[in-house]
Amino acid sequence: MVEFRTYIFPFLLILFQILFTFLLGFHADYQYYPTSNVTNYETPPRGLVEFYYSMYTDIHLMMFVGFGFLMTFLRRYSFSSVGFNFILCAFTLEWAIIVRGYLFDWNGTNQKFIVDVQSLTTADFVSASILISMGAVLGKANPVQLIIMAFLEVPIQVVNEYIGLHIFCAFDPGESMYVHTFGAYFGLAVAFVLFRKNSFDSPHEKSRYTSDMFAMIGTIFLFCFWPSFNAGVATGSERLHAIVNTYISICASVIGAFLMSYVVKRGRFDMAHIQNSTLAGGVAVGTIAGSNIGLHGAMIIGSLAGMMSVLGYEFILPRLKRLRIHDTCGVNNLHGMPGIMSGITGIIVASIGDRSGYLTHLTSSCLGGGVFRGSGTQSGYQAAGLALSIGMAIVGGLITGIILRIPIFAQKENDFEDEPHWHLPDDAHEVLIKDHVPIRL
Repeated sequence: MVEFRTYIFPFLLILFQILFTFLLGFHADYQYYPTSNVTNYETPPRGLVEFYYSMYTDIHLMMFVGFGFLMTFLRRYSFSSVGFNFILCAFTLEWAIIVRGYLFDWNGTNQKFIVDVQSLTTADFVSASILISMGAVLGKANPVQLIIMAFLEVPIQVVNEYIGLHIFCAFDPGESMYVHTFGAYFGLAVAFVLFRKNSFDSPHEKSRYTSDMFAMIGTIFLFCFWPSFNAGVATGSERLHAIVNTYISICASVIGAFLMSYVVKRGRFDMAHIQNSTLAGGVAVGTIAGSNIGLHGAMIIGSLAGMMSVLGYEFILPRLKRLRIHDTCGVNNLHGMPGIMSGITGIIVASIGDRSGYLTHLTSSCLGGGVFRGSGTQSGYQAAGLALSIGMAIVGGLITGIILRIPIFAQKENDFEDEPHWHLPDDAHEVLIKDHVPIRL
């Protein structure tokens, strides 16, 4: 049993790579649209590399550098934070391209789905959801569990988004409902099932000065590129709205987070607040990022989101532990609550048809009247999209957590430690000795 457990990870990767290779080989094809054929740059074709690639690179950096370094705050888990983020994101991108291709882009005529720059961008959106879920179980799940979680979560997330976008027609250009809210509550549901008392108040679940500094690198990357995330697939005036609204909102959340952190910590700042809550404005404005909410609207949303996130870290995070929900990175405070806030603002703004812009994207496949849907009906379906995301995330997360608890996959001990997973350099062992914590050699 021990020998087999040792090689489950490479076995799964080989198995999945063979499967993905066959699926891409038989059913995927490139799509390119030359610039010489473009007549309207306000609504460019999705195969136009020159229009979408710059936004795609920003989003790609967010996934690998932003999320990766943001999770390095744990003093004895930095290798695993960056390394597992790397492998999980790469695995998810492959799987997401395939699953979204079959569901969103399947061409029944030639039995193919297209792959272009927009496909890569939306795959990055899916990977963001999985990385958010990883944040909830960071340090408490081994590589095998993370890969299995990603394999199961991707199709659930894609199906949820397909129902929300193409059946409910609940629009979410910044992916606050379909990525942030979904990823947060999927991860929390998994964390609930995987809860173990020996990870509760672990002495290793702490940061040090240098690990917090590395985590701030992730924060700054995410802060700088978040406008591209919210505007990644937008076009025309909606792209302008998404960029400017996100820019203003995330700046306002920095102010709100610093302000509230200073208040709740009575004259000092908490680095956990600054690393995370400063980004809440980017999440909170996502659903209405492409709408004409006014710059003052973006300011209000961002300021409230930053303050709310800090309050979540200070008061809600400890209470979740009493419910057997151990949220390592505080994803409920950065992604969950601001995502719900974004969904609620989307419901409100949808009732103002001209300002939301949602009604211009309706199709005949939309429930509730198709292209003739009114503003009130649109608000109802925005609410349905938010409820669907939370519901599917929790149910899917609970089922996934049960699968991950199967003994052959489960992590029994060594929470928040690199040593069981990595060959560490000599100076790392010296640092661990200085922490007065025994090292398992």
